[in-house]
Amino acid sequence: MRALLDLVFPPRCAGCDAPGTLLCDECRLAVARIDPASACPRCGAPLGGYAVCAECQGSTFAFSAARCAATLEPPVSRAVVLLKDGGERRYAGVLAELLAGCAGGWLDPEDVLVPVPASPSAVRRRGFDHAADIARELGRCVDLPVLRPLRSTRGADQRALGRSDRFANRQGAFEVDGACGLRQAVLVDDVFTTGATFDAAARALTGAGVTRVRALAVARSV
Repeated sequence: MRALLDLVFPPRCAGCDAPGTLLCDECRLAVARIDPASACPRCGAPLGGYAVCAECQGSTFAFSAARCAATLEPPVSRAVVLLKDGGERRYAGVLAELLAGCAGGWLDPEDVLVPVPASPSAVRRRGFDHAADIARELGRCVDLPVLRPLRSTRGADQRALGRSDRFANRQGAFEVDGACGLRQAVLVDDVFTTGATFDAAARALTGAGVTRVRALAVARSV
């Protein structure tokens, strides 16, 4: 089906718009990857040589650690937009490959990948859940199971809100359907901004008995 799709609708590079590929070799090299060795272990932001993270200083998270593949800039930012707003679901695989590259040695065999669910209105508008697509492709890359125990209880537009308002806006935004029975969960989403969405999702999981929750995002907004 993917080969047929590529034939009918030829892919174009998210970076330079070159035909025949979703991300060409040159643009792949241009991705602003975040080195885990020099990133904040709590929120995944690049530290830039500083001992204290300016991004998450003073924040309290329900997840124990986070890792992000790249900063939110082209070509990654455009690939995210093409997936979410352009309906180009083939980019989920590209973004999952970036995640798999940054999560090497960080994921455990006991981990279960849990996508952070989009709001019901966003799913209706797009016709799919972008985080679920990324998590499914990532599961194939790293050979880990993917479960979807979380349900979004309401939509919440975060774009015009400050840091503290984002956390308040996301309180109680997720619920766990039934008894999920998980011990270790790794939340998967496209972008980590303040961590408010990941925090709300993690609180729902820990409230359902999950003992260890971490966060994994394709891009870090800094």
